Amino acid sequence: MNLYFLGILAALVVFFAVGIAAGRMVKDTNDYYVSGRNAPTLLIVGSLIASFLSTGAFLGDTGEVYSGFFIGIVTVGVIQATGYIYGAGFFGRYIRRSEVTTLPEYFGRRFCSKHLRRLSAVILLVSVSAYLLSAIQGVATLMSSITGYDYRLCAVIVWLAFTAFTIYSGSPGVLLTDTIMFLVFLAAALVAVPFLIRAGGGWFAGIEALANSDTMPGILSWAGNPDYLYPDGVSNTVWAVTYGIVWALVVAISPWQTSRYLMAKDEHVVLRSSVWSSMGVMVVTIALYFSAAFVRNINGSLPGSEAMIWAATHVLPPVIGMLLLIGISAAGISSASTFLSLIGFSVVNDILPEAESDRKKLARSRWAMLAVSLVVLVLAYLNPPQIFLIMYFGGTVIAGAWSLVAFGSVWSRRLSRCGAYLGMLLGFLGCVGAKAIYALRGITPPVWADAFFIGIVLSILGAVIGSALRPPTQAAPLARQRLSGGRGGGRRLPQRPAAVAGVPRIWPVRGPVFPVFLCHSLQPRAVIFLGGDRHAGHAESVLRPHRQHGRSAQSAHHRALLRLSRRALLVSHRRPVRHRQRSGAV
Repeated sequence: MNLYFLGILAALVVFFAVGIAAGRMVKDTNDYYVSGRNAPTLLIVGSLIASFLSTGAFLGDTGEVYSGFFIGIVTVGVIQATGYIYGAGFFGRYIRRSEVTTLPEYFGRRFCSKHLRRLSAVILLVSVSAYLLSAIQGVATLMSSITGYDYRLCAVIVWLAFTAFTIYSGSPGVLLTDTIMFLVFLAAALVAVPFLIRAGGGWFAGIEALANSDTMPGILSWAGNPDYLYPDGVSNTVWAVTYGIVWALVVAISPWQTSRYLMAKDEHVVLRSSVWSSMGVMVVTIALYFSAAFVRNINGSLPGSEAMIWAATHVLPPVIGMLLLIGISAAGISSASTFLSLIGFSVVNDILPEAESDRKKLARSRWAMLAVSLVVLVLAYLNPPQIFLIMYFGGTVIAGAWSLVAFGSVWSRRLSRCGAYLGMLLGFLGCVGAKAIYALRGITPPVWADAFFIGIVLSILGAVIGSALRPPTQAAPLARQRLSGGRGGGRRLPQRPAAVAGVPRIWPVRGPVFPVFLCHSLQPRAVIFLGGDRHAGHAESVLRPHRQHGRSAQSAHHRALLRLSRRALLVSHRRPVRHRQRSGAV
């Protein structure tokens, strides 16, 4: 038993203790499922990033970079990070407003369909189980490589660690442990990167060595290593962009991401969390990718999935290496706890008959988690190859089956109950069927025939045909109205003031510490995200060019616009905002 293994065991004990402490706060199903809907920005950001950066990212993505696809994976990382922004703005905040318990419940209520609710729950079960399998495999592989113990023994240890505290604590424990694990890994990654760059020859010399690498030619080219995936660079590049779009959609609408918004304190927390999560994922992943590339300068004969493990145990100082391995294992365990909780919640809430009481519902949820985790443990015990591909399968299924219905549930008036059901069903069958055919026949499909494209095309066809055959009922507009302005969802974003005489609509949002401007193309409006007091006068500066000197020259248009701007500032900051008065001001 070495230093690294002792560090990982100590981390497991700490996380288990935190989960047990959090479990004592659980009083009912609302606490167990959605943490009382009172989580602040820090916990939401920590859980979002931790549930995304699993061992698939740390061992799989870094392995792909080490194997010669550096620029492609960096492209994926940048594109996927954008999913947090439009996912929260166009879907996540409406999920929070709906006050549902699970994502399948949202689909069922939005389209008034129990069948759609069960179908989405089955899709969640398949995709999230694949992710859970990859997380267990990743952490077990890590522990086995460090200690030399049998992989199966390590898989059982990992399973016991995350299953125990997840079953007991529910969402409060998952949120706390996710945040702690994310902070640990962030610290480890930021400390380890300079050491790896220095060991790889320094920044400039290391980049030159990678460009002239004999063991991996083309690692820094846009297309990557020509022998990596497709024989031509164009196909590799298109695949990287496609994979980035798929993962951006996963980030935007996947249950393990958007379910975090159900626990947020309000919609402002949802929007702030999306901005910080986007920046956090981008920084951490790019730092990891550069580290993996520099490891190739140090040792170019390693299996890709073991590159970061070898660097932690042979290149970094023991304490820093131990911290990095703790961070990697923590990321896998946090993701596993998130996935397991989602499966248990959805099975009980959306598939099984409704329980008679909260106590029975809690008991059923815990038994469901135990049953599903045992099945996944058996699969992990068999140790299927290609952790990266298993994770990609789970993401493809969700992106292909859920994307259209998720965004259409908020923004489409023509998507009906039948269209949503057919779209989700055909998207799911298209993704799973294409993956099965390719795997059984050993086919490497062209880029345009990727399972995601097949699934999304079939999903669009199903939605269009189903909505044409059975148009939306009278209940559909009411469901959309509840999302856009009805009751529920805690403290929501202030309602947009109605346009007056063509005045652009102003949408005040207390957002991050800096202003972010989003422009919608559907109709002219000014969307203003206001931060701290130092930005309080931003709307005033925007409106100043539109003012006229002198009361007589000032039109009703400008006066109405000024009143709306002041109202927006008052709502945003919750206290009067003094504006400098000019002669002729309203």
